[in-house]
Amino acid sequence: MKYEQLAGKPNIPAIQEDMLKFWKEQHVFEKSVDKEGAPEVVFYDGPPFPTGKPHHGTILVSFIKDLIARYWTMRGFKVPRVWGWDCHGLPIENQVEKNLGIDDKNYIENELGVDVFNEECFKLVSGNNEAWKEYVEQMARWVDYDGAYKTMNPTFMESVMWAFKQCYDKGLIYRDYRVTPYCTHCETSLSISDTRESDSTRPRQDRWIIAKFATEETINGKPVYFLAWTTTPWTLPSNLCLAVGETLDYSFVDVGEEIFIACTNVLPKYEKIFGKEPVIVKACKGADLVGRTYEPLFPYFANLKDKAFRVVTA
Repeated sequence: MKYEQLAGKPNIPAIQEDMLKFWKEQHVFEKSVDKEGAPEVVFYDGPPFPTGKPHHGTILVSFIKDLIARYWTMRGFKVPRVWGWDCHGLPIENQVEKNLGIDDKNYIENELGVDVFNEECFKLVSGNNEAWKEYVEQMARWVDYDGAYKTMNPTFMESVMWAFKQCYDKGLIYRDYRVTPYCTHCETSLSISDTRESDSTRPRQDRWIIAKFATEETINGKPVYFLAWTTTPWTLPSNLCLAVGETLDYSFVDVGEEIFIACTNVLPKYEKIFGKEPVIVKACKGADLVGRTYEPLFPYFANLKDKAFRVVTA
């Protein structure tokens, strides 16, 4: 058999184009999915924000996703590869505001109109679809663009509402308070992804300090202080209360010239403060400390002394 002679300097781009053309004309991707009766692996693409063209980060993740889908396909499984678009959220809105030169949220409601703003968001999302398709095809990744889902489609939004209703009916939904980052420009709370804290789930030791708050009490002639651990010392000037766990055990520890009140189970962690064998002169539950007063570290809210600077339950 005579083989075709290979070029000394192969034209890689031309080879790529020929291969992509062959896959498309022969419907290779569609055939790889057409496996009736084969066990199925469910694969949904965690949708990107279509606010612009793909970059190094999205392309790298896209390669990994394609690798996983191809692996299971080669194992004989049926792996539909549904593409998707994340059309909601601040990235879309912020980009549209930038495009329109909007620097005040009130302008959208009072002058521009929410319907006009929504239409601009729709145009932005739709306008980048083709750019993404070209990039992904050049990467030789196989995905189902025709069956792609968009989070802005009414059917998708209704499915989310349905799922939420199911959770609500089962008593899994509740209302509560939570401390979250807030954007003064966007006038909304922010998720971790919005704040770009990509390493927020990694174990790490934050910088912290222990502040001591003087009380009017003395034991054996020694002043008594509450100890408070915090990673946000810049909030101390506005401190108005200290919190304790009602059912936790607390100790009054003699450290020489002073008495420190701290949670008993943390004493071993702070040997430098309490010593290897803490001298406990008194013990109580957190509930017994509730209502006690202390001196603020700064005088800025001294006028609130009648109601503030007290111990409350966490």
